[in-house]
Amino acid sequence: MGRKKFSEDTKLKCLLWSNRHCCVCDKSCGLDIEIAHIDPSGENDFANAIPVCFQHHARIGRYNKDHPRGNKYRIKELKKRREQIYEKYTRQLIPPLVYHLAPRQNDPVVVKKTFTLPRVRFIIENHGLFLPVRFKVKIRVYLGGNRLQFKGRLYYTGGITWHLNAGHTFFGNFNVPKECVDSAEKLIIEVQVTAIDQYDRPHDLLPTCFNYVRKEGKKEGYWFTEPTAWSELKEVRK
Repeated sequence: MGRKKFSEDTKLKCLLWSNRHCCVCDKSCGLDIEIAHIDPSGENDFANAIPVCFQHHARIGRYNKDHPRGNKYRIKELKKRREQIYEKYTRQLIPPLVYHLAPRQNDPVVVKKTFTLPRVRFIIENHGLFLPVRFKVKIRVYLGGNRLQFKGRLYYTGGITWHLNAGHTFFGNFNVPKECVDSAEKLIIEVQVTAIDQYDRPHDLLPTCFNYVRKEGKKEGYWFTEPTAWSELKEVRK
C-alpha cells in the first residue's frame, strides 16, 4: 500500500505561499515543483509539507550517518527556511497597519475626557491604497507586573477576525479589569496583531506594549508606547 499523499488544499496553499519557489534554494520552479515531507515519518499535513525543486526533493532526506560528509538538512532548519520563503512571497499582500491606544499625550482634550479608565480606545488604520486586510487582535493586561485575567470582547482576545478596507480607520474600545482604575501600580497593555493575507497566510506583527500615565490633578491620563514585548520589558524592570 502506497503512502498517503497531501490533500489538494495543502498542496494549493504550499504553491501559493511559495509562489512555486523551492523552499531550499529559492529557485523558481514553475511546473517542476514537488511537495515533500519535511519529516519522512511525519504526518501528511500542511505543517509537514515543503515545496521543493526536483534536486532538493532528492537531497533533503539523503544522508549517510555511517559516512558523514557535510551537514544534513535538519527538520528545524527546513521549517525555518520554508517560513522565510513563504514570507518573501506573501509579505507584499499585507498593507501597512498602524495601531495605538488612546488617549495619547497629544490627543485632543475631548478624547481624553471621553475615554478614561476602565475604557481604553483602540485605533487601527490601513495605510494601504488598494489591499484590504483581515486581522486578529490579542490584548494582555499587566498591573504591577502581574498579568490580569482579561475578559474582553472576542474582538480583543483573537476570537473574531476583523475586516479593514484600504484607507480605512477603525475606532474600537475595550474595558480593562476594575482593579486597574483605582490602583497606583503601573498599568501596561500588550497588543499582538496578526494580519491574514489574501492567501490565508497569517503574519504576526511584533507585539507592542503601551504604558499608562495616570491622571494627576487636572491633567488627564494618557498612553505612551513601549517599543518592545512584555517578555523583554519585564526583564528590564526587575
